[in-house]
Amino acid sequence: MPIQKAENQAGGEKPARGHIQENVLRYMRRGLMVGAFLPGQVMSLRKLAAGLGTSPMPVREVLSRLVAANALEETRGGSVRVPRLHPDKLSDLFSVREMLEGMATELAVKKATPELIGELTEINKQLLVAIEKRDILNCLSFNQKFHFTLYEASGSEVLMPLIESMWLQVGPTMYMSLLIPSMPWNASDHKDILVALKEMNATAAKKGIVHDIRTTGEALLSVAGPQGLELPFTQGLELQFDY
Repeated sequence: MPIQKAENQAGGEKPARGHIQENVLRYMRRGLMVGAFLPGQVMSLRKLAAGLGTSPMPVREVLSRLVAANALEETRGGSVRVPRLHPDKLSDLFSVREMLEGMATELAVKKATPELIGELTEINKQLLVAIEKRDILNCLSFNQKFHFTLYEASGSEVLMPLIESMWLQVGPTMYMSLLIPSMPWNASDHKDILVALKEMNATAAKKGIVHDIRTTGEALLSVAGPQGLELPFTQGLELQFDY
């Protein structure tokens, strides 16, 4: 999906460089958080620029920003790739997720409205359909949407950037979690969270979200080697997603 045409229809002027860069950043952040980019995957400037309909320059600048944010890493050869996440770091990230997302969930329950519960219920229905069809990308996408819709309801301007930072780093591992036999992708914790929201039970909702995060983290750690998480086919995989 091209980010923007070289010229807009209104005046035939090229879009501002900053605007293009922000769109590239939005695309990359979305891809990392939903798990469309995988551990060990090398970012190709040429492919990304061509796919987004822009020049390599804004892509290069965005990749540099994501390296600075620890979402990507630079190799000794100068290329940029998705980190493999060694077991210790993976464990730390999931522990911090439990704290941050547990807090956001508690706050969200206190502000929960029928509209929020209805929206989350519909997202979870779409997730369940994707799980049944083994539609991997929609599984990842609707799972991320469920979590972030819940957390954003907390209204916390402090928690959300921290949670997004965590997801930029752990999001690429979510694809692998779908492939682990011991990892049941059935959204059962989401169902418990929805019940807790209806009952305005912040403790139960937090328990559900923490269990969801911990189960995923433990499953990933069970398959993480000393060099970290990496899939053997990351170089050839291309996942198309909306952003």
